[in-house]
Amino acid sequence: MTRPDDAHIALAIRLAARAGEVLTTQRMGGFEMKTDGSPVTALDREVETALRAEIAQAAPTHGVIGEEQGAERPDRDWVWILDPIDGTRQFAAGLPNFGVLIALCHLGQPVIGVIANPLIGLTCVGVAGQGTTLNGRRVETGAAGQPHEVIACLSDPDAFDARTRPGFEAVRAASLWNVYDGGCLGHAALAQGRIGIALSGPNLEAFDIAALIPVIEGAGGVISDWQGKGLDAASAGAVVATANPRLHDRVLSLLG
Repeated sequence: MTRPDDAHIALAIRLAARAGEVLTTQRMGGFEMKTDGSPVTALDREVETALRAEIAQAAPTHGVIGEEQGAERPDRDWVWILDPIDGTRQFAAGLPNFGVLIALCHLGQPVIGVIANPLIGLTCVGVAGQGTTLNGRRVETGAAGQPHEVIACLSDPDAFDARTRPGFEAVRAASLWNVYDGGCLGHAALAQGRIGIALSGPNLEAFDIAALIPVIEGAGGVISDWQGKGLDAASAGAVVATANPRLHDRVLSLLG
């Protein structure tokens, strides 16, 4: 796997800043429901349009896959995966627990991941081979090895179906205590060592997952599907992230 260079990292950080400019200067309007039953706002589309324009100027040979505007040159070696507002339900409801997700992938492997929320001044950047930073400061996950020693961030309980509900309940019962529906900010908290488990249901798409991989792994954590299989730029479905390999094994055993 080719590692990203300084220009790639600088562009990823610029993209996060550009998303912040749009989100903090434009007025929030209403929302529409997409065919899959999820909401989308005008700002989702405006953020993605702005990010695509930045990429077209700085890296015109790269591919782009965005949640709202589809794929452009997805067969290129370098491809950006964009979720302009991850947590649109919360955003549309006026809540601050949402984020912008930006990933750069090389040959299908995410090598840069950004979780950003301009409203709270958070920019978490993971780079393959270089670790993870929060607002420029290196962060690492925790060392606790048992679920009862850590806080678990669980996604919206409504996201779990009959197949995944037993695993959700097992992790909820085993952890020290729980917070809910933290989304990408829950993964940023895991990367900082503030929580130990982030559990997501089966409704995730590549846009929701790709940026999380370098952030979690760069901080020393582990992220996989519920069977322990590693993730890549095409991954979708239920995902679990934990602070370290020993804790990950324990949580996988709970998920069955």
